[in-house]
Amino acid sequence: MFFGIKRKIQYVKFDRALAGVLNTPPMVVTEGACTIVSMVNPRHVTMFLVSMKAFYRRVGGVRIVAIIDRDTPRASIDLLSTHLPGIEFQILEDIDVRTCQRGGTWERILHILDRTDRGEYVVQIDADVMTVTPEIEEVTSCIRSGTAFTMADDAAIVSMNAAAVHARSASGNYIGEVSERLFDSYPGHETLRYIRGSSGLAGFAPHGFSRARMEEFHGEMEKLVGHDRWREWGTEQCASNFAVANTDGAINLPYPAYTSFHPGCAREGVKMYHFIGTFRFDHGVFIDLARKEIAALKAGAAG
Repeated sequence: MFFGIKRKIQYVKFDRALAGVLNTPPMVVTEGACTIVSMVNPRHVTMFLVSMKAFYRRVGGVRIVAIIDRDTPRASIDLLSTHLPGIEFQILEDIDVRTCQRGGTWERILHILDRTDRGEYVVQIDADVMTVTPEIEEVTSCIRSGTAFTMADDAAIVSMNAAAVHARSASGNYIGEVSERLFDSYPGHETLRYIRGSSGLAGFAPHGFSRARMEEFHGEMEKLVGHDRWREWGTEQCASNFAVANTDGAINLPYPAYTSFHPGCAREGVKMYHFIGTFRFDHGVFIDLARKEIAALKAGAAG
């Protein structure tokens, strides 16, 4: 009970601190070198606007697509359209999952691969990813060159064999670890790769990893892990990692310039943070960064 009350208070304070973004000027969306795809929960619209405006003003000239539930309130859609004129909306329930599961953000990775199959470069970014520095050259360079990337802290792209060995050194029962332990039983694992990254920030190259290959990955992993476990939250992150790692020329963004935020993480030289889960509330770091970004957006409009 007390935990629930505390969490509610944290959310209220957080939303109030970020509300200043609603007083920043609209950021017109124009087509360019890539497409940004994000799932947007009505609960996180304000945070998404801060995150997206911060990212967009560094990369510029890119299409923005928000994946939303069919029952998303009209007020949320109107707010997004007002602040990001030209934003496109994709209804989650209209994404055809075919042989893959529905839920667990699988619709997102499948929609992304449908777009890369058509020749688009796609950046997936979560609402809790915050851009810190004036430039993010490593990301913009990947967009220009069509290079796939992920944010994986100090992890590396390794063989599926090595990923399985590493996963067995951990005793957790999280579905990601359970799945990775079985990678050396995956058909053709000898020539396939993996990286333990985050689907919170990832770039997908045009024609880099196909929807058909993802459907194959889903089917084979379902056989190995089991139907019910493979439908637990977290398997889509495995899928995203697998897709990036098995795209020719893919990279891990340099660490600690691009890093997940946690109490002991790097604080110097960081260009982008991914505030996983409740870490967005820790030590007021996200709020401080958001306030600086909001001030910069207002100053830009004034200038």
